[in-house]
Amino acid sequence: MKSGETMFENLRQFLIIWFIKTLQKYGPRKVRVLGKSLEISERVFNPRFYFTSVFMAENIRVKKDDIVLDMGTGSGIQAIIAGQEASKVIAVDINPEAVRYARKNVCANGLDKTVSVIEGDLFSSLDRGQKFSVIIFTPPYLDGRPSNDFEHALFDFNKDLLRRFFSDARQYLEPGGYVQMLYSSIADPAQALKIPAELGWRHELAARERTMGEEFMIYRFRLNCSRSQ
Repeated sequence: MKSGETMFENLRQFLIIWFIKTLQKYGPRKVRVLGKSLEISERVFNPRFYFTSVFMAENIRVKKDDIVLDMGTGSGIQAIIAGQEASKVIAVDINPEAVRYARKNVCANGLDKTVSVIEGDLFSSLDRGQKFSVIIFTPPYLDGRPSNDFEHALFDFNKDLLRRFFSDARQYLEPGGYVQMLYSSIADPAQALKIPAELGWRHELAARERTMGEEFMIYRFRLNCSRSQ
């Protein structure tokens, strides 16, 4: 990348981070998203103001016998939507405050018998024997190192988190299951897709939507037959 392009990308990322943190600080603490009442704090991603949360939630397709993992649940909106249909949902977040608020939101929407929320760094808090038919994943995609709990929702330095996720996810996916992941055009999706491909995953594009200056893609990943054992 040329120096001028690098400067532009750095400026754009700076403005995106400033905008997000401003919304987080001054935005409302109680919101409605897709007909669901949610409570959030400054340190929990507010799904009312970010297209990614609604876009992913609108594209969740689960069946009544599915067991779903919502990785990086944040406010819990995707776990709540999945929990309306699936038999069981486990929602995970590394941010303790997100875990507290997601639990509140799950209970407020009457899904506490279906949806469990736990704290963990990716798969670290799950039993090795647990298997899921659908794993939902909206990874952070800005390039940087998180310095606090909230910034884990923003930064993935050198796409290291993405690599860790796809390295471990195969152990938790049922045969025939899939990972559904959202990614952004501003974060080099071609490079991001190389990571799971190198680890034995194939993908298909499930949905695509453009907003001002950014395009979002939802991919579904399945293990190649030779790597699924």
